[in-house]
Amino acid sequence: MRRLRALLLATIFVPSLSDVSAQVLPAAGHADPTGVLKSELRNLVTAQEAYFAKHGTYTTDVSALGMFKPGSKPPTDSVWVQVIQAGGRSWWGRAVYRTQRSRSCVIYVGSTEDFTEPPSTDSGKVKAQREGEPVCDPP
Repeated sequence: MRRLRALLLATIFVPSLSDVSAQVLPAAGHADPTGVLKSELRNLVTAQEAYFAKHGTYTTDVSALGMFKPGSKPPTDSVWVQVIQAGGRSWWGRAVYRTQRSRSCVIYVGSTEDFTEPPSTDSGKVKAQREGEPVCDPP
């Protein structure tokens, strides 16, 4: 039920994953930089659910998720997407601006009991409380 809910949330918010990269440039003058991070996490949810449907488990490898092109050099002001922990039932990931390490968001799917550490932002100040709901460092 949790996977279905996460997949449903991702399908509502993410129209397509056809040309997604783990390094994404924020839109120039974007009104809400946190929105870019949350969007990348929703893309990550979609990619993880597609991977799970094929392999029966989640992965920490963003290139296996089709979100990273090996050998490509990321721009310095891009967003870095990471899967911190993943397994057969659960995973959690984080999106961070490469140039603003204090600005990050986190999301998890599954049970937090499967993790060795609680899903938290890069600063460790904000912890994810609800499955499938991205939370971010305050501006």
